[in-house]
Amino acid sequence: MRAVLALGLSLALTGALLGMNYALFKGRTGPLPASAERKVTVTTKRIVRNAPPAQQPTVATNAPPFHWSALESPDYAVYAAKLRAVGCPERTLRDILLPDIEKLYDERAAELADSPEDTFWETADQRDARQRQRDAKLRALELEKRALIQRLLGTELSYTALKELRSEGMASAILEILLGFTDTVKSDHLFTVHQLREDDAKAFLTVTEGILLDEDIAQLQALRERFENELARVLAPGEMEELRLRITVLEGLQHLTRGSGVAVTGPELREIARLRADTHDALAKALNLDDEIYSEETRAKGDAAFQELLRRFLGAERFADVERGKDDLFRELFQSTEKQGVAKAALVQAYEARRAADEQAKQIRADKQLSEEERAVLLAALRAQTTQVLARSLGPVGFDAYVKQHGQQLTNSLSLPTARPRAGAVPAP
Repeated sequence: MRAVLALGLSLALTGALLGMNYALFKGRTGPLPASAERKVTVTTKRIVRNAPPAQQPTVATNAPPFHWSALESPDYAVYAAKLRAVGCPERTLRDILLPDIEKLYDERAAELADSPEDTFWETADQRDARQRQRDAKLRALELEKRALIQRLLGTELSYTALKELRSEGMASAILEILLGFTDTVKSDHLFTVHQLREDDAKAFLTVTEGILLDEDIAQLQALRERFENELARVLAPGEMEELRLRITVLEGLQHLTRGSGVAVTGPELREIARLRADTHDALAKALNLDDEIYSEETRAKGDAAFQELLRRFLGAERFADVERGKDDLFRELFQSTEKQGVAKAALVQAYEARRAADEQAKQIRADKQLSEEERAVLLAALRAQTTQVLARSLGPVGFDAYVKQHGQQLTNSLSLPTARPRAGAVPAP
């Protein structure tokens, strides 16, 4: 009996142990209950060297939310100070203030520029005097605006100049060529300085009304020197020379292009620009002051010196190509026949005939001893003769291409001018 009871207890204990092992096994492989998941903690952390001590979380306050209106002020100096206080970058500050200032002064200038009521009783001298007073007030307003910008931003800046520099179109493309070797900060400064000094020159010439005394020329020369000094503050000597050459190319060498029948390489163009810059004042030209600062004789000497240096550099034949490329008559012939295979010698022959015919036509029209009918007959004969020479020189294909594009100009230049009917005249029946 005891043996049976002992065996039963042994089997019961063995079953209990098996049940416990099965429960533990399922606990390792199955999901934990929700209460167990909340107790799991991650003990693996990244090692951060020289980390600042952990800060205690700040307690939220009832501070009012930020609004841009809090920065507004009718005083520009206060407005700029508030923008700087909240960390506004200087470039952004400039972009905010310049348009605002420009709008304000445009409105003030518009008030001055408004024409008064009809003042028909005024004499011409009185109207001119009133216009001079208005111009003086507008100039004072411009200088006031510049002083404000200088005080707020620490430098001279022109909103209109920067706006043009950022715009798209032919003007901005030319500026990109002119200033493309500099970074944005330098190009902003260069174009702004040019715009302001050019405005100064225009204002000065308006006051003098084109009558310049020796002391006036000296002041314009000083303005030109100021312009150079302001450029030199941000440009290295090599950059200054680069700007001088680029101004020269844009101002005086536009005819050195393929469309003018002139073929020059990049290095050749650079050397030609240097020769011209050495014989002309590129910075005075950039301000449109070369005619005012330098006498006609001085400018003629500079032109002659450049022409001689250019002839030596290119040689006689290529120099002749350059001279022809300046003439509209040659460019018309070259551009219309460029793709027709016309030889250079034939093109030159046609150009010489065309130019000679134009000169002869001027003499016929100016001859007072000829009647109107005689002039018409002589011009018709000259036109027929010139047409034959052009057809023979250019060949059928080349001549046809030329006539299609410039036939009307040819006819007009070798004919009597068309008389315009006078106002109120009754046409003949």
